[in-house]
Amino acid sequence: MRLYETTIVIDPQLKSTEIEDVIKKATTFITDHGGEIVEQNEWGKKRLAYEINRKQYGYYVLIRFKAPGQVIKLLEREYRLSEPIMRYLTIVVDKKMLKFEALKKRQAEAKAEEAEAAAEAAEARRAAAAAEEAKEAVTEEESPAEEVVVEESAADDQPAKADEAPAAEQDTEKSPEA
Repeated sequence: MRLYETTIVIDPQLKSTEIEDVIKKATTFITDHGGEIVEQNEWGKKRLAYEINRKQYGYYVLIRFKAPGQVIKLLEREYRLSEPIMRYLTIVVDKKMLKFEALKKRQAEAKAEEAEAAAEAAEARRAAAAAEEAKEAVTEEESPAEEVVVEESAADDQPAKADEAPAAEQDTEKSPEA
């Protein structure tokens, strides 16, 4: 059994229940013929690169499955006979593709871990900034009392300086006489 991917483009003018029936029919066909669905990804309605049967849009579905090789011919025959399926493409997923996907997954996980670490660091910085702001707020609340003390001591110093100033003037006055 090999790993395959099949992408089908379904007529978008069908009702959603009819689209689901077409998808279910394809997946059931694969499982009935010895295959195993690994992943099913519905991309939804997308604009086509070019018109197909005078339609500009298609409903895209990607199905990844494991199956024996002879199932592919039968599956593609089934696609050709199904009117709602406008186009299809089935490919073999090789080892290089799997390695590339594993690498991309590891890179995405590393990027997610990096983003998480950056978010934690940013949260720590915010917490530190908040703590600093709280510390400054507490310091500002205490500082008016200190200012009052400073003002009182400055008031106490002024008379002392005033007393000293006349003495200095007296010394100056005495110096010229001598």
